[in-house]
Amino acid sequence: MNDPVIFERHFSDKLGISLEIPQTWQKIEKQYLDEQTEGYFYPAQLVHNPQIFIKKIVVPDAEQHEQNFVELADELMQLPLQKLQPEEFEIITQTQTKVDNYPAILDIFVFQSPDVELPITQYQVCWQNHQTVYGLIAMVESTEELQYLPIFAAVAGSIHCEQ
Repeated sequence: MNDPVIFERHFSDKLGISLEIPQTWQKIEKQYLDEQTEGYFYPAQLVHNPQIFIKKIVVPDAEQHEQNFVELADELMQLPLQKLQPEEFEIITQTQTKVDNYPAILDIFVFQSPDVELPITQYQVCWQNHQTVYGLIAMVESTEELQYLPIFAAVAGSIHCEQ
């Protein structure tokens, strides 16, 4: 993937967003995902191909508040920690950002799960558009992170929430 990356815009009626995905990436077939998730992968001939997932969660009125996206970010970060020892998990960055002018949290961390022989770098962004919370989760083998983290950032930066 040393050639320039060409992105094309995808519209998701299911998620209510549009985003730009590299042309060479393939959509993950819906039978492998729940109805509120879309995914893409790059067939890189790696043990674990780079992947991007976007999940939509509609928050019930009784649970809705301005920090639901922060709670989702914390939950997503806790998932790999449940199976790991502290030395198998390293936070690279945690920062506040924006997705389509909505407040967002960006987390990048590396983990090595016992069931995976290679360290994985996870890039995740969570944001909230009124009652809807979104999480973008992208993963790649850590040896390939320098090549793919800019792609993950470009995809996250291209997201537009439909009103």
